[in-house]
Amino acid sequence: MGTDFLGRTKKTIFKRIDMQRVALGTPDLFTVKPSDCPRSYVATLVDGFKLTDGEHLIAEVRNDNVNICRGNDVVATLDRPPSEVISAIKNSGGAANGVVQRVHKLSGKAEVTLC
Repeated sequence: MGTDFLGRTKKTIFKRIDMQRVALGTPDLFTVKPSDCPRSYVATLVDGFKLTDGEHLIAEVRNDNVNICRGNDVVATLDRPPSEVISAIKNSGGAANGVVQRVHKLSGKAEVTLC
């Protein structure tokens, strides 16, 4: 039992490249890049009005409340809008654009983003 026996019985080492780890390190792994999503606010719908997803509306400040209007009709009001939003709308002339992201029919609420 000399060195020749130990040389025959030892495990051989295989060197290889793990191609799956290489694929994880590629810069184009994700084909869809995430984009910035504006913050959405919860609005309560006024009885008798219905909104659809993607609808463009106008947000106005009246008596420190943000009303969402379609033409001259108030269709929703924002629930507890932050003071920064109210001041930003006031500073931009009292109105801002809004887009309905999602309508929750059972609760009578909608998610609105302000532009």
